[in-house]
Amino acid sequence: MNEKAHKKQIIKFGFYGLLKNLRFFEPYMIIFFTMSGLSLFHVGLLYSIREIIVYIFEIPSGVIADRYGKKTELYACFIFYIISFIIFFFGTSFFVFAIAMFFFALGEAFRSGTHKSMIMAYLDHEDMKDSKSKVYGTTRSYSLIGSTIMSLISIVFVLYLPEIKYLFLIAIIPYTLDLFLIMSYPQSLNERQDSNFNLKEFIKHNVESIKYAFSHWKVTGLLLNASSYQAGFKSIKDYIQPLIVSMALGVLVFDSFNQEEHSKIYIGVIYAVIYLVSAYASKQAHKVEKLGSPKKIVQFMWLLSGGLLIILSAFTESIFVVFIVFLFLYVFLNIRRPLMVERLGNAVEKDKRASMLSVEAQTTSLLVALFAPLIGYIADHSMSLLFTLVGITMIMIFFASSIFTKRQNA
Repeated sequence: MNEKAHKKQIIKFGFYGLLKNLRFFEPYMIIFFTMSGLSLFHVGLLYSIREIIVYIFEIPSGVIADRYGKKTELYACFIFYIISFIIFFFGTSFFVFAIAMFFFALGEAFRSGTHKSMIMAYLDHEDMKDSKSKVYGTTRSYSLIGSTIMSLISIVFVLYLPEIKYLFLIAIIPYTLDLFLIMSYPQSLNERQDSNFNLKEFIKHNVESIKYAFSHWKVTGLLLNASSYQAGFKSIKDYIQPLIVSMALGVLVFDSFNQEEHSKIYIGVIYAVIYLVSAYASKQAHKVEKLGSPKKIVQFMWLLSGGLLIILSAFTESIFVVFIVFLFLYVFLNIRRPLMVERLGNAVEKDKRASMLSVEAQTTSLLVALFAPLIGYIADHSMSLLFTLVGITMIMIFFASSIFTKRQNA
């Protein structure tokens, strides 16, 4: 395949992520729930339901991708997402939101790991094996640009639409476009191994995936490292929304909007800047390796992230500190993620990549499912305490992993 065709396909990979991240409701998700009468504890329960469903279906989804076709699985994933958006729009109670979250989680489970493994497969097919972190970082930057666009446009939507729930209906449009984009991918990326579903073989492959993940020490270590950091970030990232809403904003820039509307504007702008900077960080992630080994870089991010959260715990009323801390947390994640995907992709066998990335996502889901209700409960009582506890936990993980590494190298 010529260079022009390579660039075209990589751009398609990028636009997949851009469209997928046009979730216009995302900057206002917790606000939507609280305005619907839910406490942060109930929000935590919804997040826990989402992660439990992802946990249950994560490895089976990876098996389906590896054995029955990656494109086929992504078709199903976007259908699940669209169903969830429709239910969220009509929902008014915790029970209905739980059903919507069930379908949303199915979409997450069927999506995670699958597209990344398609990118890796494409690079292998075209003998571009040394470009994994660079190409993945570039495509991830498209996703973050999509998030930036989403954050800015969502400000207009949230100010002028009758209710926040209409953001779910608007999100159906880019998700439908993404479904058609996947259809245009080369059929060779489907990598379908079986034409008929065999339950016995399906279960066997599931068991083999779990055994493989936890019988190879290096793979196990990488999975736990990646999933625990992802879980910590995922558990707290949305609490920027109630933080800003609870602030007594000192500066109201637009005379025609009240304080509540200014809160929504600030949330959208902060998310837009965070995603824009994160897009650049993701694209340049492969260059960070010049500063040291990827292993040390991802390890020190535990310490830096924990320290930032402890600082935040003392300044939860400062919109400037909240912005800076969350900006750095997103930058760390988006530098760390491509490095971890490359390390994991290089450590496992080619035909097990989707399954192993799914095991990683499943482990992340288990950790979030266990701690999301507790985090919501703590957030209902004290945001400062929440960030202090998570920050201390991250610092403890850094020191524990440092000691473990030294003993392994001794």
